[in-house]
Parts: sequence; structure tokens; C-alpha cells
Amino acid sequence: MKINVIRLSNSLDPHASFKHDGDAFIEEINNELFDKDFELVENDESALFNVIFIETGGSEQHFLKIERELPRPIILLSDCLNNSLPACFEIKSFLANNNEDCILLFGKEKDIASALVEISRISQAQKLINNANLGVIGKPSDWLIASMVDYDEVKRVFNVNLIDITSKELKMEINKGLLENIPLKDKFAKFYKDEKVLQGALEIYSGLKRIIERYKLTGLTIRCFDLIEEYQNTACLALAMLNDEGIIATCEGDVPSMLSMLLIKAACDKPSFQANPSRITFGNENEDNIALFAHCTIPLSMTSKYEFMTHFESGLGIGIRGKLNLGQVTIFKLSRNLKDYLLISGEIKDNPTLSNYCRTQISVKLDDEDLYPLINKSYGNHVIISYGDNISDIANVLHYYHERLNKK
Repeated sequence: MKINVIRLSNSLDPHASFKHDGDAFIEEINNELFDKDFELVENDESALFNVIFIETGGSEQHFLKIERELPRPIILLSDCLNNSLPACFEIKSFLANNNEDCILLFGKEKDIASALVEISRISQAQKLINNANLGVIGKPSDWLIASMVDYDEVKRVFNVNLIDITSKELKMEINKGLLENIPLKDKFAKFYKDEKVLQGALEIYSGLKRIIERYKLTGLTIRCFDLIEEYQNTACLALAMLNDEGIIATCEGDVPSMLSMLLIKAACDKPSFQANPSRITFGNENEDNIALFAHCTIPLSMTSKYEFMTHFESGLGIGIRGKLNLGQVTIFKLSRNLKDYLLISGEIKDNPTLSNYCRTQISVKLDDEDLYPLINKSYGNHVIISYGDNISDIANVLHYYHERLNKK
């Protein structure tokens, strides 16, 4: 991937020796970036983002001429030669005085290269999040009394559009009974023999797909329990399929969970599992702390195998029991005020099949330092779980948006 370098200078040196210094500096950074599949280039409008290389002192007026055209945050680069660094500090102060974001890079080329890779991840995350349309179908479920968000604040901080869509509109689409381009339909039919129930679950999926196309949605959350009474069926399978297609899809009209899932996808491009923290067992010298997480839907791509059962609370429709791979996971949840969040690590130790819990169940080992934040920073009845150690990637993206949040 390419990173565009804009070089600014104002040297009185008739031999322009700073250009040789700058060329060598960029070349050394590129040597460090080579095995990371990144490259600093000049005059490439297709590049992922821009870096403003201040090569000499006196470049401030040249910067002002292009400042308004630059995407934010502005990234300044200095080689600490030819009064480059003091010029960067002047520009950085100018931007701060105007309440503008700025990142200043200087020091060892290896450290600069690492910082550019991190910035590139944030830039890619921004592109997914920026101006995304997220559908809220049927409002949050009645029991989500701690999960309401301020739509205007979500727009201001993340530049995400929350779009209210009525349950009536979705039901009109479901009632059409249309099944169009259903992935895995034949496979589902082979091992789930209740054709009527499967048909109904796929009609819900197909209806959601038309809603997604109509509103150009990046993701959605649905007041799914409203479907049970009318259709004797659930959205569990539909949400699993949508998440596998890269469309954020969460249950119960839970907007913070939908935003959390969007941030995970943006930060590390991974699917994730919306789950209830259903039981916590405190360990001792001989036993681990174990949290049981469970829900009736999960992206099928996160499972090593799965089976269709009924939805746990209702005994109706299709609920999914998935088996997850053992190993490290990241547990994340953004708070309703967007300022606070839970971000911890755990390890899947088992896939139990206990009664009295939702169908997909994982037992996760948590160290004390992670267990107590889960209890004290739960931020509602759901958390979002992804495979691997994603804490740094998620935290870096959150840090960027929290900088904007705190500038209110």
C-alpha cells in the first residue's frame, strides 16, 4: 500500500543539500516499510493517506497554502535537519490553536515506519466507518434500559448515520415470501429438515437484504423478538448469514453493540460474536476464573461446526449452536455515551452445551485484571467477542475518535 509524501521546503541554500538529506531519509523509512508491504511515494493521489514532510525551516507559509485541502488528521514528518523540527512545532501549534488534529512523526526511521503502519490501519478503519449507514429496525428491545444512544453524538464523533426503520417496513418485505440468491440454502436444507421453519428464516434474511439495499446499509440492529409472535420464527439465522457477508448485524436493537461490532470490523477486519455474559465463576488457587458467554446467533465463519436448534427463550424458529475454536479472544463493548468502553482479553477453554442458556456457549478463562472490568464495565447485557489479540488495534482506533469526542 502506498503513502503519499508531500515535501515542503523554503531553503536559502543554493546547493539545496536538504533535498539529498530528504531523499536519504525517505529511502531509509521505505527500507523499514518494505516487509510490511507499505511504501512512501510522491505525487500519488491514489495513496492511502498523505504525510507532509517539512524539510526545512520557513515552510510554514507553504503549508498554509495547502492546509485547507488536506484530509484530517494532518500528519507531519520531520528528519530533524535544516530546522525541520521547529517548523513542525510551529505548524502543530497553529493547528492546535484552530482545534485541528495533528500527528507529528520524527526520530528513528524504524519507529516512524511502525507509526505509519499504525496510522494506515486507522486510516483504513476511518474509510469503513466514515458516513456509514446503520439501520435501527424497530427500536431497541424494552429490556435495553441502559443502552440508548444520542444519534447526534454518534454522527458528530464517528460520522455514522443511524437510520430508524420501522418493523412494519421489514414485515412488508418478509411477507413478500421472496427468496433471492440465498447462500448455503441447499446445504441448510440437507441437515435441517423442517422446510417450513427454514423457509421462514430465509424469508427474514431475504427481507433484511432488501432493506439493506434500499438504505445502503453497512450494518443493522433489529428488534428481533417482535418477529417471534408474528412469524413463530427468529432472525438468528439471518443475522449469522449477514455477518458472514461482512454486514454488521446485531440483535435486540442494541445500538452500542452494533457500533462495537463496526469498530472491530474497521480496526481488524474480523467477524465477531454478540453474546450475553451469562454466568461468572470465581476461581481460586486451583481453578481459573471462568465466564460463560452465550447467544443464539453467531457468524457461521467463526465456528468449526454448527447445528440448528430452536431459539432458546421461545423454543421457536432457528437458533444456532456453534462450536468455536479454543484460544485467545478479545472482548469489547462501547458504552452508550461513546466515551467509555470495556476492552479485555480472554481464552476460550470449552464449548459447553448447558441447558437454561442460549444455544452457542463458550467458557472463557479470564485473569483477575480482566474479570473485574467485565463486572464493573459491562455496559449492558451484551459484549462483542472476536478471535485473537485485537486490543491494540481497537484501542488505537478508539483513541483517534476519543480525541474528537473530547473536543466538544
